[in-house]
Amino acid sequence: MQQKEITIGGKQYPIVFTLKTMMNFEEIIGKSFFGETFDTFKSRIALIISAVFAADENSDLTIEKLANADTWQAAQDIVKAYVAVMELSAKFFNIPEVEPKDGKPADETEDEEQQKN
Repeated sequence: MQQKEITIGGKQYPIVFTLKTMMNFEEIIGKSFFGETFDTFKSRIALIISAVFAADENSDLTIEKLANADTWQAAQDIVKAYVAVMELSAKFFNIPEVEPKDGKPADETEDEEQQKN
């Protein structure tokens, strides 16, 4: 299990993505994790909280603290935290990178590259 740290309001929180994260999310939202599109701040905040509590069930972070964000920096913290959780979810589900760091498409082999030349 991989763990990352997110920063919300100047304080760091550990996050993980596990089955517990998905179960926490379903408990908060009341819907299946797999049916969610994460296109609302409500669902994104629920996912962040779920990942924090999966890492530390005694965390002091609350939905209210996130929902009452009143500065641009606080909104940026939430967006960065959501991205970090999604990166962990991609690793959990073993989703390959679309564009690897070397610039070649993930499904392109050396033979295919040579055939192009």
